Amino acid sequence: MPRVQRDNREAILEGMKRFNAIVEQRYTAALYRLGLVFIEHAINNAEYANLTGNTITSIAFGIFKNHALTDVIFVNQKEAIRTKLIRGEVVSNFIDYDGNERKRFYAKIDTDGFYGKDTTMAFLYKFSSRYANSIVVTTGTEYSEFLDQELDLNVLTDTRDYVKADAFSLFLKNFKKIE
Repeated sequence: MPRVQRDNREAILEGMKRFNAIVEQRYTAALYRLGLVFIEHAINNAEYANLTGNTITSIAFGIFKNHALTDVIFVNQKEAIRTKLIRGEVVSNFIDYDGNERKRFYAKIDTDGFYGKDTTMAFLYKFSSRYANSIVVTTGTEYSEFLDQELDLNVLTDTRDYVKADAFSLFLKNFKKIE
């Protein structure tokens, strides 16, 4: 192969390598910004009060690329005040996560008794996405399902519906154009 052709081929390959790196960087940044939009939506549309703070502090998103978890992002900086209550546990005369005085609370839900953030991490590390690249928004509390299904209080359902309706347009809004 003549030297000029080889130099052009190498230059084209180097240019494609740089282009792919830019696209990957912008794609990852768009996923991150989109995950933050989803978390903000979930927190702003929460319809529940916080007892221990485990539900609100365990809301997070995981970014999966090539079916592998690459990032886990939590946004709530305030920590839960204690581990999750377990079924049958009673707590009395205490100040809850939201700062409200509680006289008595009886736990009706089976939980793992851990902090919600730990359960979120365990879930995301075990999760297997059927899509090569995805964002997974979750909470780390069994109580979330109870709130949503039994008490009809929104935890993540409204966010799921929001994502289903507008996911592609939201992604495009968060993807920085290559100019």
